[in-house]
Amino acid sequence: MRHILADQHGRALNYDQVQKKMMVVREKLGLKEFSLHGPRNSAASELAEAGCTDQQIAAITGHKSLSMIRKYPKGASQKRLAKEAQSVRERNVKG
Repeated sequence: MRHILADQHGRALNYDQVQKKMMVVREKLGLKEFSLHGPRNSAASELAEAGCTDQQIAAITGHKSLSMIRKYPKGASQKRLAKEAQSVRERNVKG
């Protein structure tokens, strides 16, 4: 198996290892106020919106807790329902 975020030997990096490596880059760029958590949440949300299962999301993001993973499909469902509601509203306004 090949990992997207890996060390020089191809072994998967854990969250703490990635966080430390990202901090070095963020300090060099003067972006210390940004965190690794935001992109991770964005990825999980986008995967949920794409219809991925909890297990698929966990495989990509590295989340260990199902309770954390399960919040993303809720947001995806809300977004989908809001789009559907807006479409219904637009049809009613035009019709």
